[in-house]
Amino acid sequence: TNQWFLPAVRGDIPPGCAAHGFVCDGTRILVFGGMVEYGRYSNELYELQASRWLWKKVKPHPPTSGLPPCPRLGHSFSLYGNKCYLFGGLANESEDSNNNVPRYLNDFYELELQHGSGVVGWSIPVTKGIVPSPRESHTAVIYCKKDSGSPKMYVFGGMCGARLDDLWQLDLETMSWSKPETKGMVPLPRSLHTASVIGNKMYIFGGWVPHKGENIETSPHDCEWRCTSSFSYLNLDTAEWTTLVSDSQEDKKNSRPRPRAGHCAVAIGTRLYFWSGRDGYKKALNSQVCCKDLWYLDTEKPPAPSQVQLIKATTNSFHVKWDEVPTVEGYLLQLSTDLPHHAASPDSSAAPNLPGN
Repeated sequence: TNQWFLPAVRGDIPPGCAAHGFVCDGTRILVFGGMVEYGRYSNELYELQASRWLWKKVKPHPPTSGLPPCPRLGHSFSLYGNKCYLFGGLANESEDSNNNVPRYLNDFYELELQHGSGVVGWSIPVTKGIVPSPRESHTAVIYCKKDSGSPKMYVFGGMCGARLDDLWQLDLETMSWSKPETKGMVPLPRSLHTASVIGNKMYIFGGWVPHKGENIETSPHDCEWRCTSSFSYLNLDTAEWTTLVSDSQEDKKNSRPRPRAGHCAVAIGTRLYFWSGRDGYKKALNSQVCCKDLWYLDTEKPPAPSQVQLIKATTNSFHVKWDEVPTVEGYLLQLSTDLPHHAASPDSSAAPNLPGN
């Protein structure tokens, strides 16, 4: 219906927060951590039963060895099966929220969920290999080949004083970290971007990237940053990057989303939706522009509709039908005669554009 609505939620409603972790498991949503106010971060876990719009604060059991996750923001929180995987983020080293001392994290936790509602507890898996460097505002997605292989978590980019463009892989069966060798043009270093998996592709959109003309290798901490609308994907089977929209192709005609960071993205079928975010240039923190627009991208060409079937014909009308294609917005029905050496051109009165519904 393309209509927004504000549900009347009840229960343990969480405080407003930013840069939190968020996963959707059927009709429930789990939210972990985030910034509650400047310098004060959270390590609370909330569950929303969206079928009843009921919030509940849940208290997982701590790990059998080690401490539970510390308060943080900008972490990744990824769901696979009945487990959520928490990686990295940014903590405040100071106990005084007015004295913000950033500490980048690269710790890794596993959260076991109960079926339907509730959680079991945190655990700290023992991993092998070199662990990714500490970071926040990165992305993490989980992909498993349909025919073979174990589920893999892919961590890309993020921020640790400078933006990053490295890709890491964690095999969730063996708990082994590795750094895949990729082909193609790697996207620019970035943070606050989105990563979404459709099929065997991980789509990377937007984020903060180096300003054009800056040498990020000589002064990674001092160079200026800007938002981007560049768009790439990584084939997770072949480890090859493909650029769909480069930084030099950023559109000025509003036919594509404008540059942004801190937006959200969700895949529904083969369609990818983008919502909101903010834009800003050269550290102009006081003049950033928040976006309030919704975009979608069809990542695959819609299939051809089924053959048109004639239901009824009279001397001046036809009644026809065909199977609906969910990802199209309209159909063009063309009629032609069976007379030899002649084809009727589409007639606006006989062959209108027909809406998808």
